[in-house]
Amino acid sequence: MKILYATVGAFALLFTAACGNDDTVLSETPATPETDTADMSVPAAPARNMYVLATGEIEASDLLGASVHDMADAEISVVEDIWLSADNADAMLILRDGGVAGVGGDLRLAAFDAATIVPDASKPGDEPTVIVRLTKDSLETLPAYKQATADDFRLASELMGKTVTINPGGESVRIHDLILAADGKTNFAVISPDLISMEQIVVDGDSIVLAQGDADGEVVLDLTATTLAEAPGYKRE
Repeated sequence: MKILYATVGAFALLFTAACGNDDTVLSETPATPETDTADMSVPAAPARNMYVLATGEIEASDLLGASVHDMADAEISVVEDIWLSADNADAMLILRDGGVAGVGGDLRLAAFDAATIVPDASKPGDEPTVIVRLTKDSLETLPAYKQATADDFRLASELMGKTVTINPGGESVRIHDLILAADGKTNFAVISPDLISMEQIVVDGDSIVLAQGDADGEVVLDLTATTLAEAPGYKRE
């Protein structure tokens, strides 16, 4: 092998000497252009459209704890919770008659669409005022409400803040709030697209269903990946 290398080396020297007077310039092989890594960046996801509350819509969180006034503007009760419409049953307001700081007193049911919900001008950004066509005495004639011993997910408070599963994907998300129509129907749910995101999006209220089978009785959100990706964003105040 050493002799072969010497022979090749000698031949190379002879070839160089023979071509020494040639004025021909050999062109170099063009270098491969460098790839611009900036062009390989992943395109940003398109910005979501933002949802704006329609006339008459209200967040359930704004109603919980709201003061209830009669037609003479005297406070007679507070909104303890919201009995959500389902199975052709109308939504109801659960009012606390008596008690202090949410403790004690009796819980009464009032038709949601029988109440007028107006902003409290003296407390901007605070809970609205609920005006009902009742007096303090007639409040006691409303049907009593007895809370179930286990969650049946008919109350707004049972859903708000709950971690639920997406069906059929299996991802976990959190329900932050409910957007209610003027008659109390759950128009939309305000959720996070995952458990770590600070973003909030709006999905159809009809997507809230009770699971059957292995997860019987648990609430799930019946949503596709496309629906989640295209859901409008929601800005909380």
